Amino acid sequence: MSGMTRRDFIGSVAVGAGAAALAGCGSTSTQDAASDAGSSVPSADKYPIDPDGSDVQAKWTSEETRDGWTRYTNPDGGPEIGVMDTARMIQVDGLAFRDMDGDGKLSLFEDWRQSADDRAADLASQLTAEECVQLMWHGGVQGTPDQPGVKTDPNDTSLIDKGSCAGVSRLTPNDESYASAISWINGIQEKCEKRPHGIPYICSTDPYSTLGIPSTVGLAPAMDKDLWRKAGMWIGRAWSAMGIRCELGPQVDLYTNPITSRLPGAETEDPALDRDFTAAFAGGMQSTWGDDEATDDKGWGKDSVATMLKHFVGAGSIEGGRNDHGDTGKYDVFPGGNYKAHLIPFLDGGMKLDSKTEQMAAVMPNYGIPFSTDAEYGLRVGGGLNKQQLSILRNAGWEGMVCTDWGIITSGRGTENMDEQGRYRLMIDASVDQYGGGFKPEEVGDPVYEQMEKDLGEDEALARVRESAKRILRLMVNVQLFDQPYSDRSKAKEVLESTAAADFAEECNEKCIIMLKNKGGLISKNGLGDKPKVYIPQLFTPSSSSFFGTTPASITPCFDIDVASKYFDVVTDEVGDPTGAPLDGETDPQYQESDITRLSDFSGVDYALIKIKNPQDAYDGVMGATSMFGASSNDDITYVPISLQYRPYTADGSSVRQTSLAGDPVDGKTWYEHGTESGVEMTNRSYYGQSTYATNESELDLVLDTKAKLPESAKLILVIEADHPMVFSEIEPSADAILMTWAGDAGPSGTGFNIPDASIAKIITGEVEPSALLQFQMPKDMDTVETQLEDVPRDMDCYTDSEGNTYDFCFGLNWSGVIDDDRTKTYKVAPLTEPETEVKPDKA
Repeated sequence: MSGMTRRDFIGSVAVGAGAAALAGCGSTSTQDAASDAGSSVPSADKYPIDPDGSDVQAKWTSEETRDGWTRYTNPDGGPEIGVMDTARMIQVDGLAFRDMDGDGKLSLFEDWRQSADDRAADLASQLTAEECVQLMWHGGVQGTPDQPGVKTDPNDTSLIDKGSCAGVSRLTPNDESYASAISWINGIQEKCEKRPHGIPYICSTDPYSTLGIPSTVGLAPAMDKDLWRKAGMWIGRAWSAMGIRCELGPQVDLYTNPITSRLPGAETEDPALDRDFTAAFAGGMQSTWGDDEATDDKGWGKDSVATMLKHFVGAGSIEGGRNDHGDTGKYDVFPGGNYKAHLIPFLDGGMKLDSKTEQMAAVMPNYGIPFSTDAEYGLRVGGGLNKQQLSILRNAGWEGMVCTDWGIITSGRGTENMDEQGRYRLMIDASVDQYGGGFKPEEVGDPVYEQMEKDLGEDEALARVRESAKRILRLMVNVQLFDQPYSDRSKAKEVLESTAAADFAEECNEKCIIMLKNKGGLISKNGLGDKPKVYIPQLFTPSSSSFFGTTPASITPCFDIDVASKYFDVVTDEVGDPTGAPLDGETDPQYQESDITRLSDFSGVDYALIKIKNPQDAYDGVMGATSMFGASSNDDITYVPISLQYRPYTADGSSVRQTSLAGDPVDGKTWYEHGTESGVEMTNRSYYGQSTYATNESELDLVLDTKAKLPESAKLILVIEADHPMVFSEIEPSADAILMTWAGDAGPSGTGFNIPDASIAKIITGEVEPSALLQFQMPKDMDTVETQLEDVPRDMDCYTDSEGNTYDFCFGLNWSGVIDDDRTKTYKVAPLTEPETEVKPDKA
């Protein structure tokens, strides 16, 4: 190459290759790709390798994309290479490679023919301790506020300039915003390309709705592994196309306590169902698929998104059901001795995926303390600090990346008297690889590493942080960030506008609607007749305030009237002008319920169609809290029950626990300071004798009042949009037919997903036969809720309706009656109590 620059060389071979624009590769196995491309894999001692001379014919083709980067397409299944600076591309054996470190030679970690393990290990071995510590933070650039009142500028790349290589984005790109999101992430990756090693950026996201596919709690009632795998595939395709390479999920906590606040982010209370969902959905998301049916498994590849299963382990068994983001929900309890069942989704699901990627790429430990009075589950500290708990994964042979939940070094449960450096060291000693929610390598990471050098010696300390670096880098290699970190608006548009994806989303929605009641065969293949007269009431929702702002009061039809009008002659209430007082600082009047004039003449009405939510508890277990997820240190709080019924509830029955199983030490010490000591006196966090209420009690009244006004021959069809199990005794007798759908957790993105009314209408009118099944038990009353043990699945007395059907796990109706098929035979058996994988924890 004497006398020729690298850029000149690239230009010359591009001409030789014809510079044609070809589609990206489909194969994901580096060894297979090397074989297909006709090249053997060099041995480690051959590196670094000089690039080809100008006389070697290029086998690749190239094109400059509309997004400003250049795509190089290798032959015969070799991976696509993407660079912003074409001088960062080199050719060896006629193939295109990304020269990440810019030294003009091919290093082993740059060679896509090598395994992900070897590439990650090679680069990790070259990193200094400081560079490894920089990798070990997952906070970085945010798209929108990560904390209430804190606005993060997406154009601020100061953390990237300081070395951040991973972060969660709240941009939640969709079919309207994908172009700006792609511009943002490509700008980030361009800055990373210029850094000394060219290490790219892991852009992650919390789960959110895309492509019209239900959230995971909404998908669970289908009880269909093929459907779950395809859902993972399509969501992965969309996110990968938009620059997202890691999901902070799915949330596969086993929600055995039905009142737990974060239940709508998960799937089920049943271990076997949760296991199978995890294996299918995560396998679908991590693999690249050669078809639209998720049957042609290519393994890791161009469409792959790494999954970070959360939260390991026990977050579905919180005492009191309170939100574990806050101190008030920090105790996971296991009164039924059923801790091992909560490992099943991770050990038997995540480590045995239904795809060639085999295992989950990452795991997020939970916030909460796995509590016992004798420290049976390790030191009584949060999951990200609990070495004994995390050792279960490592001892099972899993070598993926562990990333903590957000903010644990500032509020680590059980370590309240410890500083950030102390918690960070505890985290590192517990085998965690990344800290989630910030970027403080200089203030926290480097001083901790210096202490590790003093305690362990330089060699052992360096080996420890390089071990984490290898795990992080392997994830990057697997999702092809080393070779192609850039995103293409054309590809994203193709995925987001895919007819196949839209058809699949419609199929999902129809298969996830549960029919609980069908008196007299009301819902059938024959439908409801030709344009029957149907009353759809208007629903008043009062204004509400949260840490994300104030939502004005509204009056809207409880069911989409445009959709319903395709099938029915719709009548509804009259809505007047708003007459309520304006919000503070506003001038426009607000709606109030009196602005609705209810229908008075029901003559000729054949049906009432009412869609409402399950009871929405007012406090989520804590009265007086002023922070988003619990309580601030100066709050005067009262622990209160979480109710699953519409009418007000007071927790004073004989089954209510009067002394909590877990609490803080009364002596002012932390649980970490008490070590494994037994017999520590604790504060009482019981809610015995306290009361709560549902904020939507008026929705129950709407149903009861409507039923009373209907002609005797008219039928009431009730649709419940649920985010928790509920007590049906207050409302079921008024309904002739009941459908239930599950609404996903909106989370910080505000993009929870509800089953569309169009899909529900198809069930009601007989176009589609209902087929979904309950993934949670529906309790008979609040007494059985109080009696159930937080860690034990399916241990409640279930509600039996006026038709004699019991709303138990795996119950659902179709046109013929109670569903009894392969799914019920598979899952309606005794719940699993421990994983097949051996549980071998290190002892504290």
